[in-house]
Amino acid sequence: MKKEIQTRLFEFRIQYNVGRFGSAMDSYHYYMAETAEQAYQFHIECMKRVQKPSEPLCVERKNPWNHKWEDQSEVINHGY
Repeated sequence: MKKEIQTRLFEFRIQYNVGRFGSAMDSYHYYMAETAEQAYQFHIECMKRVQKPSEPLCVERKNPWNHKWEDQSEVINHGY
């Protein structure tokens, strides 16, 4: 029997601002993904579906060993 290799998924959270940019209302979306780029792409697609203007503020990955959130925000500026 062949053993399938599974890709590890990490928990990501994306902090974003809803409505008018600069609003005091920030929200989070959480995603399970392989990379920060993939999680950010999921977020972009989600925002397109709900047709809400939003400004991404921060992308973080939860470290599975120490359970701390690590900044991965450089993906925001990659132009996805």
